[in-house]
Amino acid sequence: MTADWCVTCKANERRVLASSEFRSALDAVNGVYMVGDWTNVDPEITAFLESHNAVGVPLYVVYPGNGGEPRTLPTVLSMGGVRTALQEAGR
Repeated sequence: MTADWCVTCKANERRVLASSEFRSALDAVNGVYMVGDWTNVDPEITAFLESHNAVGVPLYVVYPGNGGEPRTLPTVLSMGGVRTALQEAGR
């Protein structure tokens, strides 16, 4: 399954990641939202997925600003869970 056909990815984008609430939460911690496109099964993205014990997409990882341990989020996102992860990473 590729990112273009990932129903969960699209649902997360629509419900959480494209929302103004997500952008506000990201801005509040001076965060950066990065997207990897695995449509063509890029080897670098495959290695990243494997490094997080993920067998495919979606994979959502929040990295703290202080260089601490990253936090892997659930496959199905909620705004509350994402907001909490961002706030904790911003401390």
